[in-house]
Amino acid sequence: MDTEADPEVQRRALRSRLLSARAGLTPADQMRRQQALAAQVAAWLAASPLQRLAFYWPIRNEPDLREAVATWLAADTRRRAALPVTEDDVLTFAPWTPQTAMAPGRYDIPEPATVERMAPQLLLIPCVGFDAERFRLGYGGGYYDRTLARLKYRPVTCGVAFDVARVDSIGPRPHDVRLDAVLTDAGSL
Repeated sequence: MDTEADPEVQRRALRSRLLSARAGLTPADQMRRQQALAAQVAAWLAASPLQRLAFYWPIRNEPDLREAVATWLAADTRRRAALPVTEDDVLTFAPWTPQTAMAPGRYDIPEPATVERMAPQLLLIPCVGFDAERFRLGYGGGYYDRTLARLKYRPVTCGVAFDVARVDSIGPRPHDVRLDAVLTDAGSL
């Protein structure tokens, strides 16, 4: 078998390259990009009429949206935010505020320590990579794609990444879900 032509081998290599690029950002560059991206997210949320969003707990040098989401929540008491909880092979979404008690979840990623769940109108999804067609490359577990395929009502999906994650094509597969938008420190798609 020609591993150079194997799409999964190519995806793993691309994922590794993109994770290395993100990890290789200097602390000053990471901070500059973080501030620019947080401003993009804050502006995008302020312009949105949606009241329920889900985002992610940052791991592996991902952009941290907690402060932007906390500010968004504080501006209107009707707003609700949630974080993903891994249940079997899909994600559900548990309410979150900055005061929410957290517990280690699957993969030791913190999750809200509650059985309560909510249905988000908007998902802010971390991207290891993304392309101009708004296809996303994640860590390879397929949780977001499976979750979106099974939801009764599909929320607006917005990828979030530093612009170093931009590639020509991620080589989308039939199961990959195209995002509605992508926000980066350099702008939006």
